[in-house]
Amino acid sequence: METSTLLRELIQFKTINDPAKDIRPDPSILDYIQKIVQDWNANIRAQKFEDQGYYSIYLAPTKKIVDILFMGHLDVVPVSDGWTSDPFTLRIDSETGLGYGRGAKDCKGSIISALLMYKNLCKEKNPLSNQIGFYFSLDEETGGQYGAKTFFEYLNKHNLKPRYVINVDGGSQVVYKRRAGFGVKITLPPKIITTSGQLQKHKCHTRILGDDNRHSAYFVRGSDTHALVVLSKLLHLHRDWMVKGIDGPWVKGNVIPDYVEAEIVTQTKELGSPQITFDENLTLTLRKVRSLILINVPTELPSEFGLTINPNIVSYSAETDGTEIYFDVRAFLSSEKTPVLIKAFKQCLGELAHEAKVTCPGSSGYFHTPRDNPLVKIATEVLGEFSLPSEPCEQEGASDARYTSGIPVIDLGPRGGAIHGSDEFIDLESMNRFASIYEEIVSRLLSS
Repeated sequence: METSTLLRELIQFKTINDPAKDIRPDPSILDYIQKIVQDWNANIRAQKFEDQGYYSIYLAPTKKIVDILFMGHLDVVPVSDGWTSDPFTLRIDSETGLGYGRGAKDCKGSIISALLMYKNLCKEKNPLSNQIGFYFSLDEETGGQYGAKTFFEYLNKHNLKPRYVINVDGGSQVVYKRRAGFGVKITLPPKIITTSGQLQKHKCHTRILGDDNRHSAYFVRGSDTHALVVLSKLLHLHRDWMVKGIDGPWVKGNVIPDYVEAEIVTQTKELGSPQITFDENLTLTLRKVRSLILINVPTELPSEFGLTINPNIVSYSAETDGTEIYFDVRAFLSSEKTPVLIKAFKQCLGELAHEAKVTCPGSSGYFHTPRDNPLVKIATEVLGEFSLPSEPCEQEGASDARYTSGIPVIDLGPRGGAIHGSDEFIDLESMNRFASIYEEIVSRLLSS
């Protein structure tokens, strides 16, 4: 099966993961992959897992423990505006060799590279094919707690931990560490005020330098522009602006919205001006956003990307719940350090903290594989021989590698871009190249 054919087949499965709308990924994609792999190797057994309506699959030889486990996820984020073609129909640009579709890079295309590697091993009757396993999940985009977390707990309980794990959800450079991801939520009750003024709508846009990636962890303060932060600064500059309501294309906690649109009440003392209501708590909280993204806390490991804080979802109701803002936070902090984050947010809120409720359910943590581990060293060496970046790196976002419970793990995958954004793409030639790269890494690891 050609690379593009397999990519086309996987992209057409609508595996959108959107719990806010009670949308679960289509699990039939797991059956499709199971059939392909078992056609290549009759010794493969399949084990399905299910938790809270999320499915995943473990494909491994009949022997009990595999030496190397390849893992990845097949769920995708919801589709936002701006696509120039059907997100679930593969579009290939013949001039650039790029394939466009939701999940093309994150991470269906990356999974295909691992599958093509395995197909080649089976075709050559290479005994290494019986030392490799696969784990594919359908809930990474909402945290992995019902997929990878459950799976690695199962491996630990039954003494089935592999020697090494390669997570294909990464870039074309060895990723040996990633920060943890936290969700901090601020809620305040409505506080409706009536004033004389004029009502207008004001729209602020997000601008991302480079591939227009909407993944919150990849946001770079100083070069990129977050729509809600722009609005926050405008509210700081225009003290006579009060907010009556706010809306935007909210997707999920780690996706930056393309824009936000606020109903702005401009206060005036002119006679005859209409009486208009606004929410004081909503206004003051949005004004604080520009400061909240700058808070700092001591972390457990140094990070090339520091502490990243982005306000990605706003929920507002004047009648009932009031204001709720969800912040995506990335830091090298353990889950038990959530009180430190909560304290920092409350201090920044100042007087608003008396009315505000600040919550943070914790995190699954981060991962960090030592640079001198054989997995890191061999993978780095192989990439150098393929003329790819050969220096191990930290990468911005979290991944399901954080659940591997101390097993040596790296993230590594073919070249692509626009993750979580419109016109997500992957390089088809890079997909084929990484099939060879994975095979070489496996061969050297298992012979060392």
